[in-house]
Amino acid sequence: MHSATATVLRQCGNDVLIRGLSDAAIARIDADAAARGLSRQEYLRTRFETEGSVSASTRTMTVDDLRRAAAAATDLDDPDVMDAAWR
Repeated sequence: MHSATATVLRQCGNDVLIRGLSDAAIARIDADAAARGLSRQEYLRTRFETEGSVSASTRTMTVDDLRRAAAAATDLDDPDVMDAAWR
């Protein structure tokens, strides 16, 4: 995992934390951003804003989805984890 294990997007005052990205994923994102002369943040913001999203009718949330979300959020109240995520 990447040492920061998180990428933070800022758009319209909202922050989105993406946890657990691999070193390879971070490297691809950074390379794509650099090739376009963009920061990682701006590159990801643009990608999310311009790509179509999966509609609610084509994706159903399952109990397993909720379990994965709960497992991913277990350390959100840990100050050390949150401090590292914002670096």
